[in-house]
Amino acid sequence: MSQAEIVFAIIVGIISALGVVGGAVLTAYAGDRAAKLALKGVERQIALNYAVKMAEFRQLWINDLRDAMAGFHSVAILPGSLDKREFFRLGTKIELLMNRNDPRYPQLDECMYDFLTAESREEKWSCNAPFVTICQDILKTEWEVLKTELASANLPHLKD
Repeated sequence: MSQAEIVFAIIVGIISALGVVGGAVLTAYAGDRAAKLALKGVERQIALNYAVKMAEFRQLWINDLRDAMAGFHSVAILPGSLDKREFFRLGTKIELLMNRNDPRYPQLDECMYDFLTAESREEKWSCNAPFVTICQDILKTEWEVLKTELASANLPHLKD
């Protein structure tokens, strides 16, 4: 074999080796990129599942609060038929379901105790609108919080 053929063979060998190494590097890079994308997808799915589960819990809480408010109202509004045990059970349930730091809590609490002190039909009916209004405000606000939390579940902090 001539010296030129040997040099040519060495050059072809080096080029082949560089091709193999380059291919391996590109394959490793592609694999690493695919793994990172898969991990990001899994992170997004976990965060979305968390947001959905928290929304389910919030919806259950809202439903429970609404049922307690409606039950309390039905017991408290009728004069002469006040079942004090049920009145206090439902009132306490509302108080326990509510966040006492909610700015509307004192107004809600006052409305509930107004029913307790009202004796005549007129006094009971005068308690009706304020109680229903504050309950509607609280439930609407919590519904909006739930919708906002779900809308933000696209999780911008996990975007590329």
